Amino acid sequence: MQPLRLARAVAALLGLAVLAAALFQGVLAVLAELGVPSWAASPTAVGAVLPPVLALADAYTPLGSHGRTVALRERPATRLTADALLAAVVGGVVGYAGSQLLLSASADSLAELVVVSGAALSGYATFVARNLDAYGGRDPESDVEEEAQP
Repeated sequence: MQPLRLARAVAALLGLAVLAAALFQGVLAVLAELGVPSWAASPTAVGAVLPPVLALADAYTPLGSHGRTVALRERPATRLTADALLAAVVGGVVGYAGSQLLLSASADSLAELVVVSGAALSGYATFVARNLDAYGGRDPESDVEEEAQP
């Protein structure tokens, strides 16, 4: 890997980490203002923050530079934003619902790991499902061309 490309990738990762931490703290503050207990707020915040940050990493960091990255970058920014927001909502709802069902103030770390993992996976899976043609490595335009041929 070229030094400049490596430096850009490291800077992108650091930027995403700072963004994720700031968003996480912001969501935690909002949830605290709404009266959500801390044992439920953390999984909810992780579920709301991690999926859109992963989506942003897939689309805009220089780490990929392959078909998926190109396909995502070619989409309208409004569509990617809407998909990332939907992923945040799904992840946050799953995190909150999971924390209400499986956690309490005295929950063990394994239960919290299950809730956080479920929230992050469901949110990110929502983004992937909404952009499945990019993640599947298929070009939707080539599918149309193949169907048009006799």
